[in-house]
Amino acid sequence: MAPHSSHDEFFSSLTDLLSKTSSQAHGSVYLTQKPLIDVPGATTTNSQPSILIRATDGNTNAPNPKATSKDGKITKSASKATKIKLSTVVTPDDLEAFYARYAEVCKAGMTGLKKRDRRAKKAKTKGGAAKAIKA
Repeated sequence: MAPHSSHDEFFSSLTDLLSKTSSQAHGSVYLTQKPLIDVPGATTTNSQPSILIRATDGNTNAPNPKATSKDGKITKSASKATKIKLSTVVTPDDLEAFYARYAEVCKAGMTGLKKRDRRAKKAKTKGGAAKAIKA
């Protein structure tokens, strides 16, 4: 497994990942965090654990089941790149400053997002329920 990057490297890579994803017509960025409890040297004197922050583009490199060749075999899309994985470890002492910068980077990278249109789904469920009651 690759070593965790420094905070500055993590933020620059996350900025690039968010801008690349927002410039495309589609894509996902998954942001996760978890405490590092059972790792030696991960806790400080105040007994709060360090936190592992991860970001990935969600590209699994799995073949698309809908992409089949003429002979019926599933083909792997050539346009898929390797999965991007970013991670860093934040100590409890650096947590406040890290989260302030993390929020800025995430907000700046999510400006191109649109809210999902769920009106069609709501109309479908309302119409379906009305038909069931009438019948």
